[in-house]
Amino acid sequence: MNGFAVINKGLDITSSDIVIKCRNAFSKVINQKIKCGHMGTLDPMAEGVLLIAFGNATRLFDYLLAKEKTYVATFTFGENRDTADATGKVTDTSPLPKFSAIEEVLPTFLGEISQVPPKFSAVNVNGQRAYNMARAGKDFKLNAKKVYIKDIKIVDKTLVGDECKDLTLSITCGGGTYIRSICTDIAQAVGVCAYMSALTREDCAGFNIKEAVTLNDFLKNPIDYVRDVKEILSKVMPIYELEEKSYIRLRNGRWIDCDWEDGVYGVEYMSNVCFIVSVKHNKARSICYLQD
Repeated sequence: MNGFAVINKGLDITSSDIVIKCRNAFSKVINQKIKCGHMGTLDPMAEGVLLIAFGNATRLFDYLLAKEKTYVATFTFGENRDTADATGKVTDTSPLPKFSAIEEVLPTFLGEISQVPPKFSAVNVNGQRAYNMARAGKDFKLNAKKVYIKDIKIVDKTLVGDECKDLTLSITCGGGTYIRSICTDIAQAVGVCAYMSALTREDCAGFNIKEAVTLNDFLKNPIDYVRDVKEILSKVMPIYELEEKSYIRLRNGRWIDCDWEDGVYGVEYMSNVCFIVSVKHNKARSICYLQD
């Protein structure tokens, strides 16, 4: 019952709605209510890879959230919208930018950059979600944070003469990056308005959209599409096999001796992944228990 599914999220549905549908379908098949959650939300107007965890696999959220993701996003220039995406109201307009000006600023967005999240986002502000405060018309500021952009490639463009109307980019980045903020920041860098008009997550923590299943197919037969925890963990960390003595010691909350380098690892016993451990100075202790 501990596992995950790689869903190809469609448009106009929330990530939370997909979680509810997947949980109900899988619970019905196994005749038992099961925990379920997603590993990194996608807005209703976005599509692509959404990892859904079941059972104790939901405990892996913190170990996957920061992992690398790749998006294909279309930015439309000439308008600002309050949500910074296609669902919002127009708040300002501008001329179109020169395509050459955009090409010139794109390299400045590579590496570690400072980014302010959109006001219409799930960021917590004094116990409230930013999007709720924005919808209520409240005035507030969000703090900038450091994010990492590994790669930006131009996929397509729509030009009007030498000016750019639409720009489609492939963006590979670390967790916590807001693509809408990249859009508005690029626009500001060339002195114009823009909003994100389309977004697809093509890869999440090493799982590509080509291996994702549609929600409808999953709901028809969940058992066919729930994958083993080891498969997802092996994408993000090494996994080692335990002998019985070490397994018992870890289960009892004790350290074990090992020859692994300092870091975080998955460990399995009798072919079942049972712990995530932290290793320091050749000693390992459990920091996440994946069995009941």
